[in-house]
Amino acid sequence: MSLSRKPKRYLVYLASNYEGLELERYEIERQLARHNMINVGFACREDASPYDWNLSRSQIELADMFILLLGDAYGPMSPTGISYLHREFVHARSLNKPVLAFIKNTQPQKSQTEDQRRLVGFHRIIVQQTPYKLWHLREELMTHLRASLSSPQLDLGAGWVHAGERTVAELPVTPQDDKESVSGLSASQRMARSRQVVNLQITAKVYQGGNLTREEVLLPARMDQLLQGIGAPLKHGASEDRLRTHLETLITPTIRTQLLKRHPQAHAVDDIRLSKGQFQQLLRQWQELGSVVAGGEGGRSVWRSQNAGHA
Repeated sequence: MSLSRKPKRYLVYLASNYEGLELERYEIERQLARHNMINVGFACREDASPYDWNLSRSQIELADMFILLLGDAYGPMSPTGISYLHREFVHARSLNKPVLAFIKNTQPQKSQTEDQRRLVGFHRIIVQQTPYKLWHLREELMTHLRASLSSPQLDLGAGWVHAGERTVAELPVTPQDDKESVSGLSASQRMARSRQVVNLQITAKVYQGGNLTREEVLLPARMDQLLQGIGAPLKHGASEDRLRTHLETLITPTIRTQLLKRHPQAHAVDDIRLSKGQFQQLLRQWQELGSVVAGGEGGRSVWRSQNAGHA
């Protein structure tokens, strides 16, 4: 069989609460499998290990599509004041991922609890931002899902095939490191470059009065101090994503303080992110200065400090 006939596969992040939706999730995953789609999402639940936002965020970024399944509850809450499910939906939207939303047609109560009020507010946000379908019975949900997955308007891109089914020409090629760029610099020039101040390009989500705004912040920082901040994971070796996440964690308190001062009425600042492109540029600069080295491990780049690399 030629490569062109190999079935394309897609990664889907199925986002939902766990309680009350176990069978719905099972049926959706079965339907996804029939369409050569693989679920990489997790159900939000309170009776398991602590919620891992970094893992969920990376899975959403990896996925080709985001499916939101909303039932009768707003769901477990994050410390920032929104539910984990709401947070995942906002992140998928910020990445312009294709989103399918299925909202259970819950009857409004005359005397609503706080959870129900939050759920109604979440409904309002969803219907304003993305196409959606209402469902009541499981059979109705599956009918909507099958129609959506078969729709010619659903554009998920090229998809992927198993690595063993690729041709040699399709395998990624890693460019060789450029080690000549700073070979002529003196020790003092290298030190001056390592102490350069860069303006980190930061984005964050600010929640105020039920509304969400996406803010951009420039944070001045010296390159050598940033490198020192990620020294611990570099010592043992870490992927680019792990290093960037580590740095984002370090700058989060500073960015949150700045944005809460900028928006005194805001009740939460969430999803503080450093530009991926800028962080890649920092890694290349540190590599040129001889501060870090990159090596292959399991088909991915692992970054280490120069001293660790020669240990």
